[in-house]
Amino acid sequence: MFRYTFALFFLLSFTQCSNQEVTNICDVNSDSFFEELLFRITTKDKSFHCGYQVIPPKLPACSLGYEETHFPDNWTQVKTEMEKQFALGSSGSETLTQYKTNSVAAVIGSGYPAFQGALSAPNGNVYFIPYNSPSILSVNPNSREYELKAAVPGLVDFIGGTLGPNGIIYFSPHQNNNFYSYNTNSNSLNTIGNVSLAGAAYNGGVYAPNGKIYYVPSGETTIRYFDTKTNTIGSVSTLVSGGIFANGVLTPEGKIYFIPHDATNIHILDTNTETVTIHPHSFGGGGNYISGIYTTNGRIYLIPYNASTLYYVDTKNNDNVVNAGTIPSATSSMFNGVVLSPNGKLYPVPYGYTNFISIDPTTNQIEVLMAKPGVSSYRGGAIGIRGEIYLSPHNADRFDLLDTKANGQFCDSLRLSPYWNKF
Repeated sequence: MFRYTFALFFLLSFTQCSNQEVTNICDVNSDSFFEELLFRITTKDKSFHCGYQVIPPKLPACSLGYEETHFPDNWTQVKTEMEKQFALGSSGSETLTQYKTNSVAAVIGSGYPAFQGALSAPNGNVYFIPYNSPSILSVNPNSREYELKAAVPGLVDFIGGTLGPNGIIYFSPHQNNNFYSYNTNSNSLNTIGNVSLAGAAYNGGVYAPNGKIYYVPSGETTIRYFDTKTNTIGSVSTLVSGGIFANGVLTPEGKIYFIPHDATNIHILDTNTETVTIHPHSFGGGGNYISGIYTTNGRIYLIPYNASTLYYVDTKNNDNVVNAGTIPSATSSMFNGVVLSPNGKLYPVPYGYTNFISIDPTTNQIEVLMAKPGVSSYRGGAIGIRGEIYLSPHNADRFDLLDTKANGQFCDSLRLSPYWNKF
């Protein structure tokens, strides 16, 4: 705000010295010229005016709203702040903590498996997204107390969700033709549209810089979106093909990489043009991969489900696919979701796999951590205010968090950023 006040004072001072009778809008001594330039400064209009362009200083990442962190112009500041936190490292080995002794089944009352996916919200809470749970559930990372929130209409109505602007979560329709939003400020669940959909329609979504929430195709071949600026549902003209996609990953170029599950190829949606291209590399289909995540070195890591090989796509090198190693003692149905910690490591969320693991995206080192408790399974997780990962209980009948012992912390702008706060 200070920089705009200073610019306004400077230009007003100039205006007072101008010839009041000069009216040429491109005459730098005219009132019209300065009035137009002032307007562009106050509205942050970066278009050219008579050969001049207003380029305001870039704000640090933590001074941005989370709704601005995924704008391409802000990537440099975001990357700088993220890597500043990564450089602080960890204080010790990771630990798994059961932060509440309550049974999940007892808390939700009915409906199991319980949740699939978790999101952090601007009010500081983490929200677990219902799978069969009859209610949304939130956890306060300060007190670690839970609270049942709005009731949902049915079973597996949606899988995953996306935090959009103003603290509103947009659920991805799965077994329901209704599109829902949930306002974390007013605790209200709202129907925002209705479209005839194929069964198991979408898995998760991505909040793009153009203000649209793009839903990740599962049973559907149409990429649909909810435009948060016009409050309308629309669709991309090009269809996807080849089967189910499990997740979407946003890059600073405004592209969304749909991670193949039963599909064999990554499909790439350019949200600037709403065109779709298909990556030529075959990932085999057959449920090989389940999630993906973007790292600040420009890589998209594909998290294995049935496959043993860890791959990443190097978006800074012509989308080259790189073999990053092998999951130790790989089995089937291993992970579901992945979270980036302030220590710079990736933590896949164990589903059928017997252990927690970490992945260092600078070295590709895979480290096996503590055992997963019993036959518990989780689907997704979200970063709390101190960098701990709140695990979304699916078959797990307990409330657990993974403390990554990160020395750094993500400020709210980054903790909530559309790049990483998603399922």
